[in-house]
This record gives sequence, structure tokens and C-alpha cells, in this order.
Amino acid sequence: MARGVRAQDLFQLKSVSQVLATGDQVFFVENGIDATNNRYCSRLKRADAAGHVQTIAANGQLNLQPAVADGQLYYAAQVRTDQPQLFTVATTGGEPVQLTMETPNEAVATVIAAADGQSIYFKTTETAEKPKLPNQETFPQTRHVTRLINKADGYGWLPQDGVYRLRRYLPSTGAVEEISQQGDDFSLTSVSADGRYVTVLRDDHPEDDRNFAHGAYRLDTQTGQTVDLTAQFTHGHFEDATISPDGQQVALVGDNGAAGRHTVANVYLVPATGGDPISLTDDLDADPAPEFAGDFVQHPGSKLVRWLDDQRVVFAPAFHGHSQLYVGSRAGSQLVDDTARQIVDFDVIDAETLALSVSYQDIPSQLVTFPLAGDETVQYDPNAAYEATHSFAHPQRFDYQATDGQALEGWYLPAQTQAAKTPVLLYVHGGPHANYGETFFYEFQVHASRGYGVVFFNPRGSTSYGQAFESHVNGHYGEDDFTDVLTGLDVALQNFTELDATRQYIAGGSYGGFMTTWAVGHTNRFAAAVSQRSVTNWISLFGTSDIGFYFNPEELGIDLFADGGVAEYWHRSPLAYAQYVKTPIRLLHGEWDMRCPISQSEEFFTAVKRNGVDADFIRYPQSFHGVSRNGLPSLRVKRIDDMTEWFTAHPAVNREQ
Repeated sequence: MARGVRAQDLFQLKSVSQVLATGDQVFFVENGIDATNNRYCSRLKRADAAGHVQTIAANGQLNLQPAVADGQLYYAAQVRTDQPQLFTVATTGGEPVQLTMETPNEAVATVIAAADGQSIYFKTTETAEKPKLPNQETFPQTRHVTRLINKADGYGWLPQDGVYRLRRYLPSTGAVEEISQQGDDFSLTSVSADGRYVTVLRDDHPEDDRNFAHGAYRLDTQTGQTVDLTAQFTHGHFEDATISPDGQQVALVGDNGAAGRHTVANVYLVPATGGDPISLTDDLDADPAPEFAGDFVQHPGSKLVRWLDDQRVVFAPAFHGHSQLYVGSRAGSQLVDDTARQIVDFDVIDAETLALSVSYQDIPSQLVTFPLAGDETVQYDPNAAYEATHSFAHPQRFDYQATDGQALEGWYLPAQTQAAKTPVLLYVHGGPHANYGETFFYEFQVHASRGYGVVFFNPRGSTSYGQAFESHVNGHYGEDDFTDVLTGLDVALQNFTELDATRQYIAGGSYGGFMTTWAVGHTNRFAAAVSQRSVTNWISLFGTSDIGFYFNPEELGIDLFADGGVAEYWHRSPLAYAQYVKTPIRLLHGEWDMRCPISQSEEFFTAVKRNGVDADFIRYPQSFHGVSRNGLPSLRVKRIDDMTEWFTAHPAVNREQ
């Protein structure tokens, strides 16, 4: 009999990302976990038109960023503990050859080949600084902090001596050339067909830590001339730029900054020489820069828009919790796919056919060939053998209304059990500007296999529902967003009668952790709660988070140091209501968290524990904010076990609360 997903199955499941189509072949990254060494791994594979799959490159722990030119595959590989370097191997397989080692401190990142096959561009970062403590050094050095933006969660302390280079490899001569170098970071996003031009993204005002304009530029590698493609967007923030096959246009994905850092993006077309951009998506409520709140896919690609031909582009925005697929041009945009799933990555096979890596709530990952007219074909399922002996819980989507009539949607993942009544776990996503939806969620599947019915919703503040919906939470944390999730829970209890109202649990991470600690300070309906990497005190978060000094004023609608700022921050802080908490609560937090520092959980634990609440606090070593998504695999498993242990220890609501 097929069994459900166990926590340890994390070490078996695989995902597909970074899809690259060339001719009748599709190259891709297959992501997995090396259980012996407790680390993530990835290898490069190739699928041909007949569906035959071959491993091409597996020489590094991580083999990423595939690019193909003239029968050779180029990619970045991290071998042992060395910095990632540029490698090449024949597209049919063979012995990889390392092409770079300028300095042991220079790491290769994005790799893109020109369509003519004459040049391979790649970005590098050079720094001798160690990103995160503890670094056991015999003679440690002090760190002199002079900038507001000086750290980044998931990395650590940002380099103060960083050198960022654009390099080019010439297959004809084997030469590695330096095109440019600078002291500020940038992203390489596309290369023209003839290899002369590249597009990059970078901060418009890199010396101003309070100006977040992030523009797109086209660089002429022969003359060094740069064209600002987004000059009209003074406060814009752009996430992709792609040169058309004929080099005449650039497709952009980004926003004008009108609603701050969380403005919904658009797809634009702009002349490659600069000029007036036109938007293809003004009339869509979909978001071309998706923010799916998932925990499974590793190393997704960064391409949000690609060209089908010289006039048409394809893009995959998020709409109401799932991906859509659009073909657009200056004449307008057409919806070509509305399947309930997440499109993780995509590339163009030809003007009428795409290669997609996709994920469903009950199918972890697939590589498919998608004709714009016709039926798609599954080319590869990395978990086919696993799926033959395991069963996934199947979601039930439902619509409901908020107390003020706002249309909302949610999902119910039934417990995999024969029990007549099952406990219900309300899970709240992070962000808050992200969205749950139609994508595989490993942790939810484990909870369902352990007998919990999981319910999850997209309250106001979530993405994929348009700007007004996303911005609604700003300045109103703990108001409609709170009632949205509780109303959804009430509807689920009414519609799915197997859910046991005496065994209600709540959990969430980051903003979901905020909502969990907020909830237990405002209701006693839950038998137990698990708060993860939460915000509990907006006042202290302001100066300790890597984003606090700009995130807090925008999200709370006021600066900490403005008149009334301290009072408003305290009013919105779960810590202010700790005296009312009766619900047993476990707090989980990574010790390296720079987004919501571990002191946030420490403060809340101290406050409720001194009041006699049944509470405990678990610290996860060597863990950043994303411990549940890309943290140490063993700790991802341990974290779910810690949650189950807490819920099991509190089997019903204590009505004396």
C-alpha cells in the first residue's frame, strides 16, 4: 500500500529548475540532497525529443547556470569547498574542463552564451571577507560598519572589499577577458545574439542606502557605452531584462515604485537604444514577478520573460495562487495557459513551443514540453520511482468571503488517515507579500501524512491578487489580515466536518510567525501554537534586521522616529499583548537569522514564560531566516519533528484558558 510523505523523504525528493532549450534538446538542473554530507547538490542533465535523459555534468557539489554553444555545455560548478568556477563539457557528456581560476576568492555566477556561439559571458564576485560567523581565526579582525545596508540574510556580512566583474570566455581561443569591473554588485540578465551587447541590472544610486531604485541597462562591450533602459522610472525596481533576437528591443520586468518596495510589476518593451517603454500588462491583475510561498524548489532560474521571436515575448505571472502563461507583443497580450500549478522556469524551444519546469500541490516537479497550440508532454519526472510507492495528499481549493465581503480563497489538504475526526493545522505564509498556491509543499504533505488536516489561505497583503489587495495590509497589520485567516479557518471547519474544532493548531514563519504570536495574544481558540522566525517587536526589529530601517516604515505606514511612531510600532507588536497569552506556544528560530533576528523570539519567550505560559524555545544553529526552505536538511527534518512533538503534547484546547 502506498504511503504518505515522511519527513525523511526530503532526502529522496528531487526538483527540476534552470531549464535551457537548444535545438531539440533541453538541459536542466536536477536538485537533490546529499544525505551523507547533509548538503544540497545539483547536477546538469539533458533530455532529448524522445524523452531520453542523460546526466551531463556532476563534477561539483553544485552544478548550475547551464549555457550551450557549438556542442559544448558551459556552467558554474562548486567543487569541494572552492569558489564556483566556469567549466565546460561536451553536450553529449564526457570529462569536464575547468576554464577559470583567476583567484581563489573569485566566484563565478551567472553564465550566458551568445546565440552565435562565439562568446560566453559570466559574472564574478571577488572578496576575501568571510560572510558569516563563527569564523575561528587565530587573529580575528574587527569589522568597521559604515553603511546602513551592511548585511543580508542568507549570506551574512556584505563584502566591503568586493569586486564585481563581467567576464567573457572566447571558445575559439580559450581566452578569458575582463569586460568591466566595479565595486558595486550587478546582475547579468541577457546577451545579444552577436555577443556585442549585454543587459545588466544594478542600483541607480549605489552610494545611497535609502534609495532603492534598481534599473536595467544595456552595455556595448566594444565601446563601453551604457544605455539606461529604465531612465523614466525614477523609483523603479527591475528584476529582468532580455534583448530580442534581432537586438532591436529589450523586454523588461519591473515596477515603477508607485506603491513602494512592493509595487506589482509589469512587463515592458523598450527600444534597445532607450526611449519610451510600453507596458503589456497594465490591464492584468497578475504579477509577472511571482512570490510563491513554497519550500521545495531549489535554485530556480531568474528569467521572468523570454522572446519567442523578434516581436513576441512569453512570461509566466502569478494569478490567484497559480501561474499563468502569456504571449505578448506591442499589439497586446494573450493568455495561453491557466493550469493550476506553478511554472518554476521556462525557455523557448522554438517560436511555438516551450520547455517548462512545473510543480503541483500533489506532483513535486516535472519537465514538460508545451506547444502554444496543442497538448503538452511530460519529458521527465525526477520522482517517478518515489511516486510509484508513495501517495500525496490532494488539495481542495475553496472560496470564501471576509467579514467585510472581500473575496478570498484557501486550500485544505486532508489528513491521510481513516480517523473520523482529525486535528486541523492553520498555517500562515511569510511575507506578507507572497502567496500560497498551486505548488508542492513538502512540509504540508508531512503534516497531512501525520494525521493533520492543513488549511492555508491568502489573506489581504498576499501577492497575485493585484495592487490594492497586496497593499491593504500596509499600516493595518493584525486587522483584516488576522480576521481573513480566522474566517477561513471557520469556513473550513464548517465545510469539512472531519476537522475537529477541539484540536485547532496554528503555525507560521516570518510574517506567519508574527500572525501566530499575534493570534495567541488575541484569541484562546488554539490548542497549541508554533511560531517560527517571527516578528514580535517592531521597535527592536527596526535597527537589528537587515531590512528593518526601510521595511518597517513602509509596512507599518509610519517611521519609528516620526511623531507617534513608537506608539504605533508597539501597538502592532505581538509582544505588547504577551500578558494575554494562554495558549501553549513553542518558538523556533535560526541563530544566524538576520531578517528577523533570534532576539525577536527571545523577547516573546521571556515575556510569556514569566507569566506562567506553557512555552519553550528551540534555537537552530547555523541557520538563517530561510531554515525551512534552504536550511541544513537535517534541521529541516528536525524542525517538523519539533512541531509534531509540540502538537502531540497538547491534544486539545484547555477550556480553562
